[in-house]
Amino acid sequence: MPKPLGLLASLCLAAAAVPVAAAQNPAPATALIPGAKVYDNAGEEVGTIAKVAGDKVAVVIDGNGLVVPKNAFVDGKKGPSLKAPKAKILAVLHQAEKDAAAVEVALKPGAEVRTADGADVLGKVASVNPQGAVLATSEGNITMPRAAFFLSGKGLAVKVTKEGFAEGVKAAKKRQAEGR
Repeated sequence: MPKPLGLLASLCLAAAAVPVAAAQNPAPATALIPGAKVYDNAGEEVGTIAKVAGDKVAVVIDGNGLVVPKNAFVDGKKGPSLKAPKAKILAVLHQAEKDAAAVEVALKPGAEVRTADGADVLGKVASVNPQGAVLATSEGNITMPRAAFFLSGKGLAVKVTKEGFAEGVKAAKKRQAEGR
């Protein structure tokens, strides 16, 4: 005797797999243009592409920006789609806003700035401006963009290792000495 439930379950799994496989095709580069609508993995509109630069795409969602790599997009039924549900995309965006607000509170003159792993203090914030902050370090003052800062479990940190920071300071000093 055939097992109708087993056949039905197989057909359901096969039907469910088809949209998933189709949705995994990368979004064509021609679809990733400023002004294009962006959808979630279920086809719900989440935002609009504001800018494409290299392999990064800036998407405006609810008046806020989210930058994602091009490979985060798939070719959805309605157009370029992100590989996540709208609720998760909004949760990531809101968490990023909270993280940025926490950095703003911590990014004050006198605050210690640590390496990404929190192991080493790189310097102290000497001053803050709209673009970033000037750090007073043992190598002299260096300006870091705001995007480089985050709040770790040990306080304010930058997204570099101690070695990477030292190399960056040397490179910045060399450029400054060359007048660039």
